Formats: sequence, structure tokens, C-alpha cells
Amino acid sequence: MKNKQETLALFSGLSAFIAVFENLIPTPLPILRLGLSNIPICLGFSIFSFREVFFILIFKTVFSHLFRGTLFGYPFLIGLTGGLFFIFFSYPFYKIFKKHISFVGLNIVGAFLHNVGQILCSLIFIPPDAAIFFAIFLLVIGTITGFITGLISNRLYNRIFTRYIYEK
Repeated sequence: MKNKQETLALFSGLSAFIAVFENLIPTPLPILRLGLSNIPICLGFSIFSFREVFFILIFKTVFSHLFRGTLFGYPFLIGLTGGLFFIFFSYPFYKIFKKHISFVGLNIVGAFLHNVGQILCSLIFIPPDAAIFFAIFLLVIGTITGFITGLISNRLYNRIFTRYIYEK
């Protein structure tokens, strides 16, 4: 990449595009997503500051909910809260343990934190009994999808990312 701003724009656009595309994939429940749009965010942990990763998350969240027609509705607030939990806790976790953790571990932790944020926010909108039911389901599915996105992130990082992002 020529400069950091271009790289940031690429990651933001890619994350937003994947988020919109992900909405077209049928799921058993409308609240389920694979989390593929978090891959550019996780990969961004290795080259961007927290402020820049925060920008990617906000851009992706606003763009995808604008496309879905849920901007500033409760799905937006739940998604934003999950994303904020994801980066506020995963980014420092990555910076502390980056020599000892792969993107698989980071994505599993990130998916768990994302779902915890979503569950806590959903308590504002749904009864606690329903939130507990969804919590169990989301945390199990989130761990599985976190593992899958972690494998994809590792592959991209090792095969493509290091070659093109760090080229001089």
C-alpha cells in the first residue's frame, strides 16, 4: 500500500462490503452473522492504531445498517455495542499477547466479547429470560464462527497480508 490512509480506506471499505454481503447469506435466525466483516478489523489490529481500528468499526457498522435500513434502530445499537466490546477488549488483548496468540485465538475471544456486548445491550429491548436463551445460543455459535474467521484471518495474514501490506 502506498500510504496508511489508503490502507485504512481499503480496510474500511472491505469490512463494510463484507458486512453488506453477509446480510445476503441466509441464516436460521436473523440475528446470526458469520462475522466475516470482522476479519479486516482483526487484521487491522496489527498495523493500525486503536483510533484507526475504531474508525473501521464505525464505518462498517453505519454503512451496513444504512444498507439494511436499520440505522439508529435497536439492531444498530445492538450491533454497535457488540462491535465496541470487540475492539475495546480485543485490541489491548492483541497488543499484550500478539507474540503468543494467533488470529484464531483472537477471533474466538473477539466473537465471545462481541456477543457479550450484544447480549448486554439486548437486555434493554427484550426480557431477561429471552436474553439468556439467546445468550447460550449466541455464545456457542459465536465461538464456532470465531474459530472459522480466525482460520481465515490466519490464512490471509500468512499468505497475502504480510506480502502486500508490508512491502516497501
